[in-house]
Amino acid sequence: MDYYYDILLNFDEYYFKFYEWDKDDTIEDVKKIPIKHIDSNTMFDLLVNKIKVDKAFIEGIKNKTKLKDNKVLKYACIFSDSKNALAIEFNENGESINKSSLLLEDEININEFMFNINLTEIKYDILEKDIIYNELRQDRKIKRLIKIEIDNLYKKHNDSKLKYLYLEWFNKLEDERDIMYKQMLNKLNDNLTKKEYDIYELIKISYNNV
Repeated sequence: MDYYYDILLNFDEYYFKFYEWDKDDTIEDVKKIPIKHIDSNTMFDLLVNKIKVDKAFIEGIKNKTKLKDNKVLKYACIFSDSKNALAIEFNENGESINKSSLLLEDEININEFMFNINLTEIKYDILEKDIIYNELRQDRKIKRLIKIEIDNLYKKHNDSKLKYLYLEWFNKLEDERDIMYKQMLNKLNDNLTKKEYDIYELIKISYNNV
């Protein structure tokens, strides 16, 4: 069994690149974790799908991932095809439940280390496609907050505040609440512009002033 030592991992249901890690995430300080050298086709499947590995693989990595303070992560492993690296946490049935990207230095080190490790053939089934986001995590957060706000304003018939946001957003007046609401929702389907960032800040300020 080959291992990598002293690495930070950010296991989450969704896969975030290291530059999208958030200060509120639960970052695991991993002292020791198994690593496997796999081919590029397998790596692609692991990146874009939820998978289930066989019982032999799960038993082989059981309790091998050590955290600080002598804690153990029961089923976890880092996979690399010498170009990309990915950490996956599994449940006892062998199903992938969480993924983590690696900090850049660790990914480079592990990818280089793969040239000294034989390829491992992993038996697995693809369960379903993973959710792959094309937007930055922060942008999704901004869109989600704006949508929550306009949904609440619309449902509570707070038309004065809805009109205010609409005016700031679209730089025009509109009296029909349904039109305002639909246009706002439609705009959130597009890429964010400075206007959406401004609306996001306005919403935050409005609650800070309460």
